[in-house]
Amino acid sequence: MFSPKKSYGAMPVQGGLREPLAFGLLAGSIGAMFTFFWQFMSASIGGVGSSGDLPLGVSSPLFFLLLIFLAPALSVIGLFVWSFILHVLLLLVRGNRKGFEATFRVMAYSQATQVWSVIPFVGGFIGWFWRVVIQVIGLKQAHQIGYGKIFVALLIPVALFVLLIVGLVFFLFMRL
Repeated sequence: MFSPKKSYGAMPVQGGLREPLAFGLLAGSIGAMFTFFWQFMSASIGGVGSSGDLPLGVSSPLFFLLLIFLAPALSVIGLFVWSFILHVLLLLVRGNRKGFEATFRVMAYSQATQVWSVIPFVGGFIGWFWRVVIQVIGLKQAHQIGYGKIFVALLIPVALFVLLIVGLVFFLFMRL
């Protein structure tokens, strides 16, 4: 987690998905569980996300248990979906030199940053920020490409989102 260049430089880009998936599942699930716990605690004391009398609101113990139970499945689904999306974006910029498995391994091992979720309220943000940094370094090492291609690939969804918002604002403005 603190020497990503060295770690990802030594990481094999082939060898199957089982071990990276197991690591990503464990780290991602633990991080998600802590994130859900802190959100539940905040909502329970009337903080952000408080649901009042709703039976399945964020502060509901039933909702909390459901999220904890679903955390492993959500972690695995998120890991595969984000790996796939990122791999397609790397394809667009011709930065996928080592295949999907290399991308998946980087995403799976970057889940180590989920440990930051143990820190109440700010840990999730710290972990997310550090995970992005580690993923960029990992993708550079695993695919043996420059940072430029990685940044362009990561900026494509941001650019599409901005275009969507601008288009929506333009559409709404024209309707008025």
